[in-house]
Amino acid sequence: MKTYKCEVCGNVVAKIVDSGVPVMCCGKPMVETDAYAEEAAKACDAGAVVSGSKENYKVCNCNNVSYFDILDEVEKHGDLNQLLDVFEEVKNTTKCSTGCGGCYDKVIAIISDAMAGV
Repeated sequence: MKTYKCEVCGNVVAKIVDSGVPVMCCGKPMVETDAYAEEAAKACDAGAVVSGSKENYKVCNCNNVSYFDILDEVEKHGDLNQLLDVFEEVKNTTKCSTGCGGCYDKVIAIISDAMAGV
């Protein structure tokens, strides 16, 4: 696994399988780094809450979307069998993951956990 960091916005992503496609963010190639460990440590030090929490926290900084905002939208959907369809509805309603995209994985994890009843 390799980690990459965006030199523009600071997003960090992990690439599990190298498919030959460059990792891009903010319109530029991301730089390979070991920043994933640094960012994870910062998040832990800051008391970041992971999905499945019973406490509210900000998930999307660009559009000020909270954990509870996402859960509220997930609960409005009767058919939760299609993760990506629910994600699109949540995204369209809350506008999360429409800015820099840094919250995409967090939003998917929250929806997955909610659908699984975690």
